[in-house]
Amino acid sequence: MKSKPAISIIMPCHNRAYDLCNVLKAYDRQNVSEAFELIAVDDASSDTTYQVLTSFRPSRYTLRVERLAENSGPAAARNLGIQLAKAPLILIVGDDILPDENLLWGHLIAHKQYHDPNIAILGHISWPDDLPVNTLMTHIDGIGAQQFSYHYLQDRQVYDFRHFYTANVSLKKELLDSVDHWFDTDFHYAAFEDAELAYRLSKRGMRIFYLAPLVGYHYHYHNIYTFSKRQRNAGLMANVLTSKHPRLRYLFRAQYLRILKLFRDFKSIYRPYPTELIKQLEDFSLHLGSFYEWNQNEILDQLYLTILDHFYYKGVIEGMAGGSNHEARLSSAHTTRYLLPGLRGFLQEAEKLSLPTPTGYHPAILEKLV
Repeated sequence: MKSKPAISIIMPCHNRAYDLCNVLKAYDRQNVSEAFELIAVDDASSDTTYQVLTSFRPSRYTLRVERLAENSGPAAARNLGIQLAKAPLILIVGDDILPDENLLWGHLIAHKQYHDPNIAILGHISWPDDLPVNTLMTHIDGIGAQQFSYHYLQDRQVYDFRHFYTANVSLKKELLDSVDHWFDTDFHYAAFEDAELAYRLSKRGMRIFYLAPLVGYHYHYHNIYTFSKRQRNAGLMANVLTSKHPRLRYLFRAQYLRILKLFRDFKSIYRPYPTELIKQLEDFSLHLGSFYEWNQNEILDQLYLTILDHFYYKGVIEGMAGGSNHEARLSSAHTTRYLLPGLRGFLQEAEKLSLPTPTGYHPAILEKLV
């Protein structure tokens, strides 16, 4: 008779066939004596992710594989995994996170040390040494903190619900069962669904304790194009979060003030520019960001902040005003007030510093929006 697992690992999977086997093998190398299970839920992948999962034979743990009939997002996949979990501890990870060999041991020891059922343990996420890390990836996990805020976190400190990163976080099943539902499936994209659950758990007393030595290595290459898309999705999901929990709008105070200012000003100041012209400017900004992907310079964070901020607010505006007569005006107003001067400011500084610019660059597109 198999012993009951000490910890259940919940891993939603989507289109990760090319690298998933390495992640599964890494759990076979965990330095723990306790039994554990990994519940992998394939979110209707269009590649061979499900076949990779079902063909893998672990030697150190029990692997259970489930598959969703339709692509429903990580919230639905995690919920199914939690429902099937047999252990009193739940560790939620990503399918692109390769665990350090001591990851499970660290989470288990931490929960033995902290008996309080309201304590969640947050581990660290780091880029692995064998993954090329470009300037955008350095930015989003560094000063930009658009992906994770580890750059600003301190080891062995307690943090609020905003840091419930479901790439490497564990909690007791008892705490999860204290709320009436787990991850909210209204969050169709992977953004803020973890914070929303954590907010409800925090009202039950949850605190997040950060342990930097508990490391998972993030095998997810990003460039300005992929992460700008992620930023837009995050903007869309931010609206879902605040619509469900209006009290959280204080966390987005700067966001709402910006939108309110645009609403107040655009009628008298802005005329809506053609969508294709704004698209040209966005394409130029992405081209510019891509040019510096492997060319670090002292003002690059300024450029990345401008571009990623724009695409986040693109999602916010779409979520708030999508389909209304205001969307086009708000979009052009935001582009003119923030993206355009941000790009101009960067290019002016780049010229002063004699930084290279893309071959064939011509400032004419910037002059069309005045």
